[in-house]
Amino acid sequence: MWTRLHLSRISWSLVDQGVVSGGTFLLNVLLARGLPAGEYGVFALLFGGMLTLQLLNTTLVVHPLSVRLVTAAPEDRPRLLTASLVLIAGISLGMAALLALVLALLGVPELILPALACFLTWQFQEGARRGLLSAFRFRAATLGDAVSYLGQAGVVLGLAASGMLTLTGALYGMAATSALGAAWQILQLDLRHSGPLQLRTTVLDYLSIGGGWALGNGLLLHGRSQILLWGLAASSGAAAVASFQAALNLVNVTGPILLSLCSIIPPTASHARARGLAEAWRASRVYAVLMAPLVLAYAAVVIAAPETMLWLLYGSQSDYLGLSTALRLLIIATLLGYAADVVAAFLHGVSAVHLAFQIAVIGAVATVVIAPPLIGTLGLIGVCLTHIGANLARLVASWIVLSRLIGGTAAAPATGSA
Repeated sequence: MWTRLHLSRISWSLVDQGVVSGGTFLLNVLLARGLPAGEYGVFALLFGGMLTLQLLNTTLVVHPLSVRLVTAAPEDRPRLLTASLVLIAGISLGMAALLALVLALLGVPELILPALACFLTWQFQEGARRGLLSAFRFRAATLGDAVSYLGQAGVVLGLAASGMLTLTGALYGMAATSALGAAWQILQLDLRHSGPLQLRTTVLDYLSIGGGWALGNGLLLHGRSQILLWGLAASSGAAAVASFQAALNLVNVTGPILLSLCSIIPPTASHARARGLAEAWRASRVYAVLMAPLVLAYAAVVIAAPETMLWLLYGSQSDYLGLSTALRLLIIATLLGYAADVVAAFLHGVSAVHLAFQIAVIGAVATVVIAPPLIGTLGLIGVCLTHIGANLARLVASWIVLSRLIGGTAAAPATGSA
């Protein structure tokens, strides 16, 4: 049954995630319209790489924090939040060094400084906002997210209007707005804590609830997407990657819904777990059922009129108007992935991350098997078909795992493992 609490949480979660995804959506559209296709393809590859690097923070710190914060004693929450931010800072610096090395090896040293500025400030802001979200403070997070994500779209719009838009300028603009958003949200966290941070204890605790498995899960999910993008770039060039991203921008309109669910389900499941796994699933699936009609309605519009959607987004003279088939295929892949993502979020909340990892392995194996022949012969369409096949495999595996877990035929994941 839906209650006022359910509606309040999901509403503000959607508002906040709508700000985040809306800003990212506008940023991508403005860059797609303002940059040459090859340069926009480089941005898509760079942005995807940053998302992959971000996985270490998300899986090793953010997901465990979302499970632990709701059950922590009120007096211990400032310490836990501060320790988490310190861990995010340390991990981010290590990943920044790796990013710089990769850019140097790829022969684009001019992107190192703007890319590092963008990546580091983004990680600090993401860590602060996730601290707010883990305490169900979706409304409080919205202003800082607006400064960061809508701000970056505003900066790019200003650069484009003045004829000064470049990839380097866009990255520096993203860094500036992320820094402002991070500063505001860290103030909102009110980290008044004195005494030891107990970093070692925190790390061991986070790993005990599945941090290692969560990292493997995330690497498989994001890694397979990146492999497909780089495979497309190798076979068809950066312009083909730009076309894929242009179609994906429209699909990502559903992002606020999916990411809201991934933010709200883990703490919900963790909070309800004391009453049993079945009750934790019932508490979690309320949000998935509540949001499903929105995803289905948007998918129906995209499938019925992809040409119109592309025309509205990119204009009548755009090179991206011929992406109707790719757009239809990608929205089908998203529908297949919706239920699988909900189950994965639930498994994170009940510390059964090793099961989510097993599901991700199945999706990765499906990708490895079907991607080479499809991409080699069909290019962009082959990438889209691969996403459908992988998400279908994940969907089937997810519901098998869930039915066994709730039915009690699988080993109870009381503590998970790292």
